[in-house]
Amino acid sequence: MKTINYFLMLFTLLKSYNVYSQTSCTNTINIFPNGITTVNGVQVSYTSTGSVREAGFSPFLKLCQGGGSLSSGSSLQVGAQGSWSLVINFDRPINDVKVVLSGVDSTLGAENFVFNSNGGPVTISSENYCGMSIGGNQLIADPTGAGGGIFKIHTFIPYTQLVISGQGGSDGSALGICSTSISVLGVKDVVNGQNNSIDIFPNPTKGLTTISSQEKLKSYKVFTESGRLIHSAPLKGNKQELNLSSLEAGYYMLSVETEKQKVNKKIIKR
Repeated sequence: MKTINYFLMLFTLLKSYNVYSQTSCTNTINIFPNGITTVNGVQVSYTSTGSVREAGFSPFLKLCQGGGSLSSGSSLQVGAQGSWSLVINFDRPINDVKVVLSGVDSTLGAENFVFNSNGGPVTISSENYCGMSIGGNQLIADPTGAGGGIFKIHTFIPYTQLVISGQGGSDGSALGICSTSISVLGVKDVVNGQNNSIDIFPNPTKGLTTISSQEKLKSYKVFTESGRLIHSAPLKGNKQELNLSSLEAGYYMLSVETEKQKVNKKIIKR
């Protein structure tokens, strides 16, 4: 009985740690209506229109489900005087940026937050939010009262631009970006997690590169940093050489489909 209880406690602790790691946001990065900052080696620039103003330090309180703190740090007040838009540019491809929101409500009109990127369609996920609903690439305030949370913004292809906009209302909300969610993607990063069943070499490449897999290859696609498809072709067998000499120097996303899965890896053309 003690052994069973021990493993049950261990499982509970591991599960709690996993949820915390996905939903925590210790602090937020410096954010401005218009300006530039550098975070973890990534240059981040902002431009905005409409009702966006610098709000300084914010505690980002969770004003629902018993309260508590979501994060703390630099923030913007968005939507207090009506519609707004914030364009965030990154000098390197990133993904899974976490946005923290506080004070969202629908007293004088339901606030919303629409997310678009140059990495393709956006999906939003969260395990730490309340008073809001997630619908596609949009967050909408519930009619029940104040809401907020920490939201992960994911795309199929890593993005260099994220646009957040809304109709505003109800005195606006506090918006921040979690600092730990801004990081440079490595050459071997995979959009859906680390995957060792597919190798791409050499990478960086001057033209010729090889795809090798433990599974049978089906096809590949090459995307620009902006998410534009520029080349696709079928594959056969477990190993095949690609000629990428026609590509300009830069970063690209190579999407490889096998008989069992799709894997995305960043490649560098020199």
